[in-house]
Amino acid sequence: MRKIINLLYIVFLSLFIVTSCGRNNLGEKSKYADNVNNLEGVSLELNQKQYKSEGDTFELTTLNDSEKEISYGVPFILEYFEEGAWYEVKPDQEMAFVLILYTLPPGDQASDKLNLEYYEPLKPGHYRIVREIEDQALTAEFEVIKE
Repeated sequence: MRKIINLLYIVFLSLFIVTSCGRNNLGEKSKYADNVNNLEGVSLELNQKQYKSEGDTFELTTLNDSEKEISYGVPFILEYFEEGAWYEVKPDQEMAFVLILYTLPPGDQASDKLNLEYYEPLKPGHYRIVREIEDQALTAEFEVIKE
């Protein structure tokens, strides 16, 4: 009897691990939806268009091709596209951001590395990074591929 209970425990634990791997903790639908990238002359770019489910370095570049100085902070949101809508992906642990205000003069660009370890492993699919700049949501989209 004890062997059967231990076997059932192992089976349930294995099923839990398998179903947990590569799954996103989807939250609410995006509050931004398609109302993004409306800040004229300002854009976000990632260093790659495709990433692995874990371990890759995400470098986000802010480009200011406008005629005015812009300012923005460090925080970002990760969103996943599913069934025709964007959903916020919740990290596995509480995240904190340093409250720094960056300024970027016209014609300049700046890059910073994003830490996505609290979201990993990411399931394959279409994602975007959302960052608010000058009270506007800007995005950079990417794919997570099967390894």
